[in-house]
Amino acid sequence: MNTGNNKSVLRGWGRVAGLWLIAAGWSVSTCSMQAQTEDGVKAAFIYNFAKFVEWPAAAFASPASPLTVGFIGGGGLADSFEQNSKGKNANGRDFVVKRLSGVAEVEQCQMIYIADAAQVDAVTAALKGKAVLIVGDPENLLDSGGAIRFIKEGAKVVFDLNLTAAAQAGLKVDPKIQKAARTVRGG
Repeated sequence: MNTGNNKSVLRGWGRVAGLWLIAAGWSVSTCSMQAQTEDGVKAAFIYNFAKFVEWPAAAFASPASPLTVGFIGGGGLADSFEQNSKGKNANGRDFVVKRLSGVAEVEQCQMIYIADAAQVDAVTAALKGKAVLIVGDPENLLDSGGAIRFIKEGAKVVFDLNLTAAAQAGLKVDPKIQKAARTVRGG
């Protein structure tokens, strides 16, 4: 019996199960979700990242403050997330969506999505050491200090996780997200 292959198969099934759990958490709470679109899938992931990441109390003005998600680029994704998160919350915090053109106002957010590779270095530098979850698409995101990068694999959207970047931001990432990630750096 080849235990190396068995471990690889088990890891693969663990990732599938983790992705299913994350997607199920969103689909149970959002019947109107159109998961067949790439933006819909990313919106579902962002919602679940908000549910399965823990921010330090100091990241919010008060215990009742909303969780602010900023979008730099990705207009369709911002629209999809806003539409599907309306009336919902993550761990008791309502969502506020901000559409940003660049670094201005990023520090007022708890989560930032970056679509434009040209913005990555400026945003990650401005947020270094701040309790902000940085998510996005650009190839250079994880190397520059982002925590979660979306990747399109065929017809599926998956993500890679940089636990070191999340820890440096003072964020705790639930093991469910770690299991669902395609790859995990650090930790």
